[in-house]
Amino acid sequence: AINTRALLSLFLIALLIALFLAAMTARSITDPLNDLARAAEIGKTANLSAAEAERLLIPNLSGRSDVVGRLANAMREMAQGLYNRIETNESFAADVAHEIKNPLASMQSAVDSLRYTEDKKSREDLLNILHKDVIRLDRLVSDISNASRLDSELVNEEMVDFELSQMIQNIVDFLRMDAESKKVEIIYEPPAKPVIFSGLEERLAQVFVNLITNSISFCKKGDAIRVWIRVRDNRILSVVEDTGPGIPEHSLEDIFRRFYSQRSEAEFGAHSGLGLAISKQIVEAHGGTIWAENIRNAEIDSGNTILGARFVVALPT
Repeated sequence: AINTRALLSLFLIALLIALFLAAMTARSITDPLNDLARAAEIGKTANLSAAEAERLLIPNLSGRSDVVGRLANAMREMAQGLYNRIETNESFAADVAHEIKNPLASMQSAVDSLRYTEDKKSREDLLNILHKDVIRLDRLVSDISNASRLDSELVNEEMVDFELSQMIQNIVDFLRMDAESKKVEIIYEPPAKPVIFSGLEERLAQVFVNLITNSISFCKKGDAIRVWIRVRDNRILSVVEDTGPGIPEHSLEDIFRRFYSQRSEAEFGAHSGLGLAISKQIVEAHGGTIWAENIRNAEIDSGNTILGARFVVALPT
């Protein structure tokens, strides 16, 4: 009887310990899940900034290595990504509104002036202004439409292997006539062996078309453009450099901003200022980087003279 009571007591103690451990385990899982569920419910309706979302909504369970911790971390990263996307879209919408407002204001002024102008020459000048503004608006709308679709295409389209070196060769051959029409020489230096890259060929082609056409537009008669590609230190370096006027030092970073332009009045309406911003977005979506620099020669007046511009696209191997 004593042994029976002892065994029963041990059984009850073990049962109580098991129930206690089960309750603690369940609580360690259900409490964080309840917090995550509450964060999701609040996040559906709350208008919070990214900092507030980080601080108030999703619990930080980075110290946990189990499924719950992974779920919390994934939700925090997802929420941060969504807030970043919202802020980017809001900023883009504000930039678009600003850029569209300028030609619209110019058109409104020209239309108002036309009503009271009888001089033939003045009316012709005003009509030319309207024509340029219409061209600029058309260009803006086309490029904005292209930019707005870019995010979804970069996420949804399937990346495939293609020969990057041959793609650049084809682009150079295609644009050679444009360069020659301005008496600008364009040279392509292929790598020692084909360079294969996995990505969106059409979108990356858009990057190099933009870079080369930019160089052509800034070059003058007698200038030259050199395009080359090399594999160095686990990176594919694709370079477009020219002997044009170079880039103002204060603009080396700004040129990748949306709607930023260093174009002359003669090229008004021909460029929206979105090309390099879109190129940067495409390259970064492929895990790469793009930057601009001026070409200098340290042996010539201590390197103060700008000999041209260079754009570098660095992609992972």
